[in-house]
Amino acid sequence: MAFSFNGSVPGLTALGNDATTQNIYTLTNKVGSRVNVLIRRATVQVDTIAALTSVMPIVRCSRATAISGGAILAPSAYSTTQSSSASVEVRTPVMDGFPITATQGGTVYQQYCARMHTAVEQVLAPDNNVLPALVESQDFIVRPGESILFQVVGATTASNARLSNYWWVSCEWEEDPIATFAISGTVTLSASPVSGAIVTVIEADDESMTNPVLVEKIVTGAGGTWASTIKTGKVGAAYVQYKSGATYYTAPGSPYLE
Repeated sequence: MAFSFNGSVPGLTALGNDATTQNIYTLTNKVGSRVNVLIRRATVQVDTIAALTSVMPIVRCSRATAISGGAILAPSAYSTTQSSSASVEVRTPVMDGFPITATQGGTVYQQYCARMHTAVEQVLAPDNNVLPALVESQDFIVRPGESILFQVVGATTASNARLSNYWWVSCEWEEDPIATFAISGTVTLSASPVSGAIVTVIEADDESMTNPVLVEKIVTGAGGTWASTIKTGKVGAAYVQYKSGATYYTAPGSPYLE
């Protein structure tokens, strides 16, 4: 198996939020992606600077939807010849002003991290897996259109006090390219190439356009050319729109590309 990317994204430090839940890291593989994301390791650490007088919070990993907010971080490749897919997006919160919002799905794994009984203790421990160690040798797959969420879940608001806990997550993964075939064309008007035309490429399971997915939107250059890909085994379609002054053009489209 030849991977197109092997790397990681260490998250930003997130202060506790005085609430029973806090989203501290997400990874999304966007719809239309041309890779499967194989998570190899995900760890969480907490710097506890005050004694915990409530129940220790749990750190949970789950599938998730409707993710927004926070800051988008750039992946770091282990090889300078590789780069992560633009469809793979990692988010972390930035202080109080830019939290992550998300809808939690099915829980994948969860665990406790650390607890201080007095303010003079020091906890030194290896990083804690937020996913089972099994993922280091077996595939945990985030497919196109899927996301995972790491969050702190407390029994009470005091479990994750703002002035007590400093969290951060680091995630390592590989990207496995999905088999595709190439499609391309040239947009013309009165036999002349058109620049600035919008080509919308979609794919679906069959000719009835079951489960359609937007692959990408392409703006043609000076030669009017465009190119894209469709997953092997899927059916594709390309449609063209173009505006010249007050005149709008729409091409009939090229459906059932396979």
